[in-house]
Amino acid sequence: MLAALALVAWWLMRGRTSAEDDENDSTTHPYHCVTINPGEGACRTAQTIKGIRFLSAEAPLLPLVSCDASRCRCTFTHYKDRRRGDRRNPYRPESHMHVAQGLEDRRGRRGRRSTDGMHLADI
Repeated sequence: MLAALALVAWWLMRGRTSAEDDENDSTTHPYHCVTINPGEGACRTAQTIKGIRFLSAEAPLLPLVSCDASRCRCTFTHYKDRRRGDRRNPYRPESHMHVAQGLEDRRGRRGRRSTDGMHLADI
């Protein structure tokens, strides 16, 4: 009976911890950002800034100041990081332009952020 009680307590605590981690992860990440998704009948400003990533603290409030829609249906999409993919792709021709020009490659193999993944060059 004591083992069953311990198992139930563990199950409840495990579920609560993961939900709290998910909630905190999206709001406290230092590079958390958002994009604006123009809703139905969105104003011209919302259409213009569609897809631009803003750091959470710098994002414009909805409805936008210049919104002329009778009811704003725009929403935010949340991202953990403002960057879009790995900019250090070793297979892009631009990655090797400095070497082709006779310059030294001074870049490190890994980014400074803890979320930067392992690069193919590290394998």
